[in-house]
Amino acid sequence: MSAIEIKYSLFKDIDSISDERMLQRISVLVKSILATSRVKSSATDNASEIPDFVRNMSVNTGLSGDIDAKDLMREHWNEVYG
Repeated sequence: MSAIEIKYSLFKDIDSISDERMLQRISVLVKSILATSRVKSSATDNASEIPDFVRNMSVNTGLSGDIDAKDLMREHWNEVYG
């Protein structure tokens, strides 16, 4: 079944429903499915935009393992921006 056939079939079935509460439930269900698919697609889009060689890069900072990077950034921020 193609996407157009599925859309037509769903429209025809939904059009035959006369119970307003059932239509509201279907509307909520469809909205939640659409919202979920958008979130998933945007997450995969972001991941696919980053090339593999960039994603797998490591940065050599030359810092020893006992230095806390957050504290170092905080010190830098205070020195530069007061």
